[in-house]
Amino acid sequence: MQAAKVKVKDTMSTAKAKAKEKQAKAEEKAEMASTRAHTEKELAHERGKAKAAAAKMELHQEKALHREEAMEHKLHKHGVQLGGYGHGPHHHAAAAPVPAGTTTTTTAVPPPAAGPVSYYPPGPVNRY
Repeated sequence: MQAAKVKVKDTMSTAKAKAKEKQAKAEEKAEMASTRAHTEKELAHERGKAKAAAAKMELHQEKALHREEAMEHKLHKHGVQLGGYGHGPHHHAAAAPVPAGTTTTTTAVPPPAAGPVSYYPPGPVNRY
């Protein structure tokens, strides 16, 4: 089901990007028709290419966002928490509401200690 949602979102993003590209082409043609100098026509062509490239870039960014959302959904569905291995409770505790008129102070959390990422010792080294 999630794959279908991603596909629909991608199709919508593609349609939107193609519409922006067509609009950029139309603006380019209108600008080229209104100018007479060759350099101004070249400049209009470059602007049109830049707008079309921006539309394509936006399309790729939206597709990446759709994939990210699908991955987050899949991880959440299977109970995998980001930064963990799925161990422990799957429900997050809700933060207690702060009464009006009070301020909260936060304490600085020290950065994690530098060291190995893995808790396991390195495996044997093959020397063949």
